[in-house]
Amino acid sequence: MADTVSALTEETFELPANFRKLNARQKRDVLYRLLDLDTDELHASSPSDTLLDLAEVMVESAVGVMPIPLGIASGYLVDDELYNVPMAVEEPSVVAAASYAGRLIAANGGFVTRSTGPVMTAQIAIDGAGADAAELVRSREFDLRRELTELLAPMTKRGGGYRGMDVTRSDESGLLVVNLHLDVRDAMGANLINSAAELLRDPLEALSGGTVLMAILTNAAPRRISSAEFRLPAARLGRERFSGEEMVDRIVRANEFAQTDESRAVTHNKGIMNGVSALASATGNDSRAIEAAAHAYASRSGRYTALTEYRRDGNTLVGRLEIPTAMGTVGGAVGFHPVSTFAMKVLFMNAGREPSADRLSRVAVSLGLAQNLAALMALVSEGIQKGHMKQHARRLAWKAGARDEHIQELANRVWDHGVFNIETARRLHEELKRGAPLP
Repeated sequence: MADTVSALTEETFELPANFRKLNARQKRDVLYRLLDLDTDELHASSPSDTLLDLAEVMVESAVGVMPIPLGIASGYLVDDELYNVPMAVEEPSVVAAASYAGRLIAANGGFVTRSTGPVMTAQIAIDGAGADAAELVRSREFDLRRELTELLAPMTKRGGGYRGMDVTRSDESGLLVVNLHLDVRDAMGANLINSAAELLRDPLEALSGGTVLMAILTNAAPRRISSAEFRLPAARLGRERFSGEEMVDRIVRANEFAQTDESRAVTHNKGIMNGVSALASATGNDSRAIEAAAHAYASRSGRYTALTEYRRDGNTLVGRLEIPTAMGTVGGAVGFHPVSTFAMKVLFMNAGREPSADRLSRVAVSLGLAQNLAALMALVSEGIQKGHMKQHARRLAWKAGARDEHIQELANRVWDHGVFNIETARRLHEELKRGAPLP
């Protein structure tokens, strides 16, 4: 290790050439010496040897972990079943907002959801295919399906498996694209569907006369759609400055703004994904794929727009969200990372049945809708900064050195003082330790 560390210089801060070959503990030792890490940075990035070992088998060149707070939005009523929803997220107010809206909707009938089922699609792109290749591939679908029999047998036994194939030719690229559709049941499905697509490379090249450019799933998940809807009486939406009836109209208008203004739609939809992605991260699902699919779905009309719909029905606000939800309860990091198994137990402890991808997706779309409602309610009434700054005060309190019950005590002093910076938090912390009264 001495030779390794000596290869580092203050002028270049380059990592040694053999850095990637070191184990995680050796890498951390190099970084510790190079970066002069403080105690919080060192311990937080590797809270245990077990998690460091887990990181090494999950990603390449691991040097630690990035712990994300795990919260619970409680009391979600989805299709008459009660859920407590785990959320892994670093942004203040997200869990609080989700909890508030979830309880509000639960008290008024909860969410009604729909799901198309867990069908994923792979794209096999073929370059240089003959003029009649599309028809030839379609005519040999039975033979191509038979090529997948052994691979898909376990999934077929569980009620999933082959769900069809379609063939298109791109006018822009000239590529022949074979879309392979598989029901992956409770899995996210990436490994299975990629394996199936690659298994068809040789047969498709032989049929088409072309060369397979690539064979891989699409994260767009166009056949894996979930929707959620709620109904809230106007009387339950009143705020300090606006009546319930006014709030209904203001929420509908705010959604119209997001449907017609792309810049607003981006932030509007990001708020939806605050909830969906937090649940995906908590359960070990691929949050990046889910976000990409949702934003692509927001552009399906040819322009980017809001994913939600709100309307007035008499004296009732009706909210609806529809998004792709490629989420699983097995496979990948799901069930492998211990936090994902913990999160699944939290989510399904009241549901009375085994975890399923279908029910997870229905909860996810409900959570996204609730997150959006909470944001709109704040935006069209008192604004969002009040809640954000209260959480920011708690962060400042921690950064200033407060711990345990003193965090909230110092946060209250920062809030009352009204100046939100670390210098003020540190000064108030010193006064608090001395027992000085609030200035």
